[in-house]
Amino acid sequence: IYFFFDTLFKKKHDPTKDQIITLSGKEVFIGKYSYGFESTQIFSWGEDVELKIGRFSSIGAGLKLFCGGNHSTSSVSSYPFGAVYSDFLNIHPDKPIVFSNGGITIGNDVWLGRDVTIMSGITLGNGSVVAANSHVVKDVEPYSIYGGNPAKFIRYRFSDEIIEMLLKIQWWNFEDHLIEKIYPILLE
Repeated sequence: IYFFFDTLFKKKHDPTKDQIITLSGKEVFIGKYSYGFESTQIFSWGEDVELKIGRFSSIGAGLKLFCGGNHSTSSVSSYPFGAVYSDFLNIHPDKPIVFSNGGITIGNDVWLGRDVTIMSGITLGNGSVVAANSHVVKDVEPYSIYGGNPAKFIRYRFSDEIIEMLLKIQWWNFEDHLIEKIYPILLE
C-alpha cells in the first residue's frame, strides 16, 4: 500500500521541461533531457547557493556537489570553534566559521563520469567532459576535457573555430522537433 501511494503522490521529474527539483534537501535547476542526477549528493552547511545543471547533460552516478563548508586557511587555526562541541567549549564566534565560494553551474551537453566531486563556486562550460573520480576545484572551459585529483586540463574536444560555432548556435536551445531532425549531425 505504501508503494502505491508513494508512487501516486510523488512528484515525477518531467525530462521534457526545465525545472527545479529537490535533491539532498536542496533545490537544483535541471535542464530538459539531462539525466543521471538522481544519485547526486549535495553537501551544505547552511549555504544558500544556486545549483544548476543545464540541458542534455549526462551525469554519472555518485556526483557530489559541495555548496561550501570551506575552512579558513589564513587564520592560525582552521578549526571551526563554536560550530562543533559548543556544549563543551563556551565559544560563540562573531563571524561565520565556514564559507562558500558560490554556486555551482554545470553547463549544457556536459558529460560527468562516475563519482565526480565539484566544489563551490565552480562553472563547467557547455560541452565539457570530466573524467570519472575527478575532483573539480577550478572552472572547466567549454568543450574541454578535464580529469584527475585535482582535475586538470587534458585537451579540447574540437578546434577553436568549431567550439566558437557550437557556442554560438547553442543547439540545446532548439525546439525538440528541430533536434529530432538534426540529431544525426550532432552525433558525427
